[in-house]
Formats: sequence, C-alpha cells, structure tokens
Amino acid sequence: MPDASLRGNDTIDAALFALPEPEAGSILTEILSQLSEGVATLTEGGVVVSWNPRAANLTGYSLPEVNTIGLLQLFDPPEAMVHLVQQAHAGLSAAEKRLVLRHANGHRLPVDVRCSPLRHLGGTQGRVVVVMRDVSDLETLQDRLLQSERLSILGRLAGAMSHEMRNPLTAIFLQADILEDELYREDKGGRTQVLRSLAIIKEEVSRLHELAQQYLSLAHLSHLRCEPVDLGAYLEGFCAEMRERLGVREIVLQLEGSAALGHVALHMNSFRRVLLNLLNNAVEAMPQGGTLTLRGRRSTEALYLEVSDTGCGIQPEDVPLLFSPLHTTKPEGTGLGLYLAREIVTAHGGDITVSSTPDMGTTFTIALPLPPAILSA
Repeated sequence: MPDASLRGNDTIDAALFALPEPEAGSILTEILSQLSEGVATLTEGGVVVSWNPRAANLTGYSLPEVNTIGLLQLFDPPEAMVHLVQQAHAGLSAAEKRLVLRHANGHRLPVDVRCSPLRHLGGTQGRVVVVMRDVSDLETLQDRLLQSERLSILGRLAGAMSHEMRNPLTAIFLQADILEDELYREDKGGRTQVLRSLAIIKEEVSRLHELAQQYLSLAHLSHLRCEPVDLGAYLEGFCAEMRERLGVREIVLQLEGSAALGHVALHMNSFRRVLLNLLNNAVEAMPQGGTLTLRGRRSTEALYLEVSDTGCGIQPEDVPLLFSPLHTTKPEGTGLGLYLAREIVTAHGGDITVSSTPDMGTTFTIALPLPPAILSA
C-alpha cells in the first residue's frame, strides 16, 4: 500500500501525488479532513476542484462560493498569489510566502502559502495544490516578544541616555558661566573665548539632539508607514546634500548604480537615519579623508545598497557585536547608531550585513525586498 504519511508541509502534496486510483478518493478525503492546513486544488483555469474543511474554515467560503469569487482574489497582495500559482503551473515548487487572507467576515488573517504542481499517478495535468497555514498566533507571539524586547531595550537606553546627557549638559553650563564672566569683563579681549564657548555649546546641544533623535526613532519603529519611493532618485538627493559636508573633511562621496534601482517600499525619514548613521560611522573611520561609495544593485527579489569606506576598518573580534545595543568601541559613542540602523532596516523587511578588513575599509550591505507588484511583473 502506498505511503500516505505526512512529514510536515513538504509532504502534503507528496501524499496527493502517490496514491493510485481508485483508492485515492476516500483515503485522500480522510487525510485532507484531518489536516490543520487549508488545502485546495486548482485547475489551469483557476477553478477550485478540491477544498478541505480547514480551507473552508480559514476563508469562510464553501467550494461553490470560493469559485464564484475566485480563490486568488482572497489574498493580499493578489499579484503575489498569482505569481505563486503561475510558478506552480510552470512546474516549480516555490518556497512558502507570508500573505494576508481576507475572510468572508472581513477579518484579515496572516497565512503562509505554498503552491506546488500536482503530478498525480493518474495523469492529471496542469493542476496546482495550494496549502494555507494560519500563522496569526505565531505572529502575535512574535510581535509580543519583539515588543517586550524593544521595551526592555528602550528602558536600558533611557538609563544610558540619562548618563550620556550629563556630560553635554555639564559642558553647556560650564561654557555658559564662562560666557557670563566674559560679558561682565571691561576689556574686549575675550572675543576668542566667547566664540570658543559658543562653538562648544552648539556641539554639545547637537549631541543632545542626536541622542534624542536616536531614541525617538527606535521608539517609533512599530508605527512605520512605508510608501513607494524611487530609491535611486532618493539616494541622488541624499548624496547631493552630503557632498559639501564630506568635502570639508576631504572625503569624496561617490554614487554608483542608482539609475537601475527602481522603486521600493520606504519610510523616508527613518531610512535617512540609517544612511546618516552609516555615513557618520564612515566619517569617524576616515579622520584623514578618503572615499565613501554608495553602490546600488538589483536582483530579481531585492534591491541592494552597499555603503563602503576606505577607512581604518573594524577588528574581527568587534564585528559580531557591531549591531548590539549599547555596544561601542568609541570613547564618546552611545552604541545606538548601528543597532538602530539594523532595527530600521528590519522594520522594512530587509537585512543589513557588514564586511571589514582592518586598515583597508568597511562595507555595510542593505538588502530591501522588492514590492510584490514588481516581483510578479
């Protein structure tokens, strides 16, 4: 007798493939009725010809009802689901993809979806098996864990910020006292000291402002609202703004590959924070000047941005700790910059990695996923 056991999601369609006729009907019906995943079989024309009880429960639709509406239209974004089914019709078994399923009652449910070609021993051609797994409980748990972790880190950062703020505040009060003394002096020879004190005050206020912005950026990560942005044009504007600032430090800023990047879902203000943090990191690594290069490239699934400097590089033992909160190797560092950069990129559904060679330079690589509409085009 054929092996109809299920070994996780990867063997649901294996059970469907292996059963010969005429035994398949009753055995498959029993197997499918017991699954915790929703399973449907689609013809090449998109008609659902099998629909297990869990699929009906997940969607709120019976088999006739789902064929009236169209199964693919129940998913957000529908283009991504169409793409998965097209791949399966072409004979490719795609990896699971997280989509949103719209229930008949209007409720939106996160589901992992996998589509596979159906190669039945009876010779059925052109059909696709769609497997839907409810991950709402998993997402809720993950969200709670992330929120708990973020709150814990925010608490630690609040304490660290309190400590960090004491130094610039002390310096500001000291310089204000010096200014007051100079203003009461009868001679006018204190102009140099007045200008120096004002410069220090401005520098320390800038540090306080930066600390506050880093903290607020982290606190607001759960509320990011991304919109389609031409990443190449965005980078061109950013580089045009930064070139003069970097030129004063004898750093040449280069932008490569921006024209072919296209659009990506972006929260512009927070992503600017990522670029600024990486730029500041590069500036500190090149005190004698050098070259900072932003290099864009595009694959079939993502956009990549490399931020490379020709600075002092990072010691191998420090690389694994770079994105850890409150970790810093700099005397006046806060340990927030790279940690925040990673959290912002992660909130965009992306990833950030680093490679570095001491005395030669460092490259940070940001990967941002392409919007589903572009993937299915």
